[in-house]
Amino acid sequence: MNLSNYRIADQLVIEVPEIIDIANTGQVAAGLQGLLRAPEASGVVIDLRAPIITVAGLQTLLRCQRTARERGMTLSVAADRPMVRKAFQLTGVHRAIPVHSSLEDALAAV
Repeated sequence: MNLSNYRIADQLVIEVPEIIDIANTGQVAAGLQGLLRAPEASGVVIDLRAPIITVAGLQTLLRCQRTARERGMTLSVAADRPMVRKAFQLTGVHRAIPVHSSLEDALAAV
């Protein structure tokens, strides 16, 4: 999957506009992992634009967090949808991956 991405200073921002579910998790994971292995950045912000996140999506992001950590990068998520942030909190994933209500907040927290 071709994911839009850009840099702000030394942060890589990756836009994920779709719901990550069992039907597309392999494609999304491959796209994210490829970007995480691209030229160095000190941190990565995944900008989730979908209205919800599934268990498959959370698992994909946890694998990305491990890859980022192995490469010495931080990883955080920007999710402007309250239901997405709530899913992170209810599952405890927010303890492993910081979740922010806006891209600006995620970039400022680095």
